[in-house]
Amino acid sequence: MKIFRENIVRTGALVLALPLALAGCSASKEPQRKFGPPFVQMQTKFDYSEHEPYAKSGKNEVSGQAIVTRQGNSVVTCAGNRVLLMPATSYFREMFWHMIVERSEPKPPENPNPSLKNMIRRTECDAQGHFSFSKVPDGTWFVLTQVNAKPGGLLITEMTLPNSDTPQVLLTDKHIVGP
Repeated sequence: MKIFRENIVRTGALVLALPLALAGCSASKEPQRKFGPPFVQMQTKFDYSEHEPYAKSGKNEVSGQAIVTRQGNSVVTCAGNRVLLMPATSYFREMFWHMIVERSEPKPPENPNPSLKNMIRRTECDAQGHFSFSKVPDGTWFVLTQVNAKPGGLLITEMTLPNSDTPQVLLTDKHIVGP
């Protein structure tokens, strides 16, 4: 369990940095690590055709709240923390597997396509832990955020959006994958 907890902190850091890697310019040489484990080559290639629909505007709205209960039954929200809505594609599923289970970090795509920078959506939790996303396309998505009640505690859930839906997401203690 300790290994799992240590890895989820690394998972959160990579997940928060991944949008920059996907939206930025690629380097002509191999990425170099200053700390952490070496990059591993993913078996699942980053398929732009699988990810492209997630970069488009859609008709769905997603709103939710992230709250966890601390010892003594006090409640802490995700206030001020980033919330990410990420495509639940085969690439991202393998990426999470490497980071959470295998304790390794996947090598970023070699030639990120700047037109796909909008596939990972970002917002911030308000003081009550509420968040929302608009114009989200159909598809299966991961919703991720962090609640400061548990250091490194990352909350993750998966949802599928049909056309013109407005689901409510409630991230609680049962969604914590970190310490």
